Amino acid sequence: MARGLGIGLALAALFAASPILAQSPVATEKYAVREGFAFPHDRAPRILVFRPEVKVGEQTTAGIFQNNAEWHASATRELGNALIAAGSRRGIEMVLYDDRAANSQLLTEHRALFRLVVGTIIRHKLFGKDPLPSKVDSFDWSLGSGVAKIAPAAKADYGLFLLSHDSFESAGRRAAKLVAALMGNGDIAGTHFGYAALVDMKNGDIVWLGVDLKARGDVRTAEGAALRVEQLLTGFPARVAGKANGQ
Repeated sequence: MARGLGIGLALAALFAASPILAQSPVATEKYAVREGFAFPHDRAPRILVFRPEVKVGEQTTAGIFQNNAEWHASATRELGNALIAAGSRRGIEMVLYDDRAANSQLLTEHRALFRLVVGTIIRHKLFGKDPLPSKVDSFDWSLGSGVAKIAPAAKADYGLFLLSHDSFESAGRRAAKLVAALMGNGDIAGTHFGYAALVDMKNGDIVWLGVDLKARGDVRTAEGAALRVEQLLTGFPARVAGKANGQ
């Protein structure tokens, strides 16, 4: 696919269908499931877990984000492992996909498209107060059928995309906050948010999306990554064997 895949495709590729929209009790956590979606009842679905897109760093005294390569590597590894374990507990085959085996340019383009589409959903559907007129009562978002070309040899039913952003406060930042508090000035702690989406690898439809704007768990550790993944997988469709789709 040409590099022209961008905003135009993001808008043109949106699929029309009726969804169900759900919300967890916590205001910063929401999820949505495409109405009528269910995993195949007669077999375990195969899900490709694309390398988590991770941004991990330190919030300096001045409040500037500084990326940390070591933390980034740890978080990427631990989140990937946590996703595989989460799939196993749910009776679903999740396979961590080696990006080097994919059409790298196409995958890069779809990662950017994923961020764009999910950002639009967050602003105009899940958390925003400015809904798109054509989607007030629907959840019909898609990355487009080009996803089928990313990893055709993998023969996957679905692809799982995950993004996690974490900025941890430095010692200097914590000290500055203490001084600000003593002076009566409020301050904002480090930022921790993420989202994950399940995408149909045949047509690019987003069939489930989980978002947490105030996530928990230190993604640099195995325990923290497991907590983060379970939080982001709130509302993840359950596999019900022996029942037909939609029942």
